[in-house]
Amino acid sequence: MTKWAFNTLCVFNFLLLILLCGCNSYSEDYDIKTDFTAEFKASYRNSQYGGSVSNNRQGLTYISIGSPKELEGIGFYYKSGELEMSREELVCSADEAYLPQNSFPSLVRSIMNGVSQGRDEMLSNNDNCRTYKIKTDSGDCLLNTDTDGNIMTAEIKDAELKIEFKNIKAVDD
Repeated sequence: MTKWAFNTLCVFNFLLLILLCGCNSYSEDYDIKTDFTAEFKASYRNSQYGGSVSNNRQGLTYISIGSPKELEGIGFYYKSGELEMSREELVCSADEAYLPQNSFPSLVRSIMNGVSQGRDEMLSNNDNCRTYKIKTDSGDCLLNTDTDGNIMTAEIKDAELKIEFKNIKAVDD
């Protein structure tokens, strides 16, 4: 009986050793950076926009429009389902659903939400670029990052939106 228990214990230890060694495989971290500020240039339905965006993984997004001149200074601050729109001293707050789903700020917000909530699926990975797909209510978004996970471009073809980011700076928690 003790020989049977000893053999069983040896087999159990051997299987445990194989299991633990097999679970230590190396895997790279391909996460998209969620906490950042950046400048952007965008093409949306035959219009050109410029400005800056800030985002974090808690779902806070701030979009500031710098161009065209007619929209310069308009800001959109999204947090917890609420939206604050501002220009100079005028501030208006409403439910996030106030803006149409296919409006420029709503599309940018939708992309940022997809990143913050981890709804991305990697499509390709090469030496200097990674491509992801994020499902949004306005269609699939193709997102390109550099190898550090910084978002470089995003495009939702169904919504006629293409946005490029530059001067990206990580924001510490």
